[in-house]
Amino acid sequence: MTRRLLFYTHALVDGGAERVSAVLASRLAAAGDDVVFVVDRAAGGNGPDLDPAVRLVVLSGGHAGNVLALARLLWRERPQVAFSAAGGSNPKLALARLLAPVSGIRLVPTYHGFEDWKTGLLGNLAYRLAPLIARLSARVVAVSDALADALVAEWGVPRARIARIQNPVETAPHPASATEIAGRPPIVLGIGRLSAEKDFVSLVRAFAAVTTPDARLVLVGDGPERGAIAAEIDRLGLSDRATLAGYVKDPTPFYGAARCLALASRTESFGNVVVEALSHGLPVVATATAGPVEILAGGRHGRLVPVGDVDALAGAIEAALADPGDPETRAARAAEFSLEAGVAAYSRLIDEIIDGARPRPAQDASVLRSGRVEGGR
Repeated sequence: MTRRLLFYTHALVDGGAERVSAVLASRLAAAGDDVVFVVDRAAGGNGPDLDPAVRLVVLSGGHAGNVLALARLLWRERPQVAFSAAGGSNPKLALARLLAPVSGIRLVPTYHGFEDWKTGLLGNLAYRLAPLIARLSARVVAVSDALADALVAEWGVPRARIARIQNPVETAPHPASATEIAGRPPIVLGIGRLSAEKDFVSLVRAFAAVTTPDARLVLVGDGPERGAIAAEIDRLGLSDRATLAGYVKDPTPFYGAARCLALASRTESFGNVVVEALSHGLPVVATATAGPVEILAGGRHGRLVPVGDVDALAGAIEAALADPGDPETRAARAAEFSLEAGVAAYSRLIDEIIDGARPRPAQDASVLRSGRVEGGR
C-alpha cells in the first residue's frame, strides 16, 4: 500500500537537517511512497536535490501566512505521517496541524541540534514548546542518544515519545587502502558550515601548530564565519598552506585527496562528515562532542580531544598524518550509518506509526467555514 508522507522545513539549503529530510523524502518516493516536500521559501543551488518523484511545494509567505497555507495543504493532501525539521518548522507544523480539520495525520518533529534554540524566536519555541509539540505528535526523532537525553532532561519531552534514529549518510562504496592514504600529501580536511559552533578558527590555530612537513589545510564550506576564519589564516601567516575552498555540492574529491579529517566543533549532535570521512577510509580527529563520541565509539574508530584544546587537537592531527591506521575498520563502522540503514529505520517508524494510528476528532470546523482551508484536490 502506498504511504502518504509530507516533509516540511524552511528551505532546501545546505544544512544537516535539510539534507537528511531531502534524502529521506527522495528515497521513500523512489521506493513508491506518495511524498510531498514543503518549504517556506525557494533556495539557490547550494542545497540538496530532490528525486523527481517528490512533489515540491514552496509556500513563499511570512510565518503566519505559511502556517495557514500549510494547514490548507494538510487538509488537501491528508498525509498519514508528516515530518518537520530545522529552525521553527516543528512548532509551525504543529500549529498548522491544529488548524487543519482532518483526522489521521500523525506528526513526527525531528531535532538535530543542542543549540538550535538559539537560532531565533521560532527556533527557541521549537525547544521551549517541545513537551506540547511531543503531545501533539506520534513520535519525536532525535539524531543521537545524547540529544535524546537532552530533550528529556532539559526540555521535558517524554522519553516514551522519542525515537533515536541516527542520520542516514551517503557513504563511499569502497574505502581507500592504507597504502594509498599514507602515500597522499599531508592534507588536513575540514568540512562543514562556517559557523561559530563548528569553531573552524580553533582548527586553523591547531593547524598552525602542526609541524608535519608540507602539511596543508583545506576547508570546504561557507557561512557567516568565513571572514573571521580568513582573517585568522592571514594573522597566523598560513595563506600559502591553508585554503578556503568554499561550498561544493559533492565533496568526494576532497575526501579522495586528504590524509585525515579534523573537526573542532564546540557542539555536535551527530556529525555527518565524520561518517563520510570514515567511509572513505580517512582517519578522523574530532573534539569530544556528543555526535563524534557516539560515531567513533568513544575513540575506538578515531581520535577524540577535549573541546577547545588547540594543543591536543594539533597533536592528534600530527599523529593521524603520521599513522593513518586501518581504513577497513573505519569503513565498516561508517556502514552502520549508511543511507540504506537510516532510510530503513525511518521506514520502520512510519509503518509503526501508521499501523498504530487511531483517527483523531476533527478540529474546529470554523477553520473550514472561514475559507482559510481549501477543499478538494
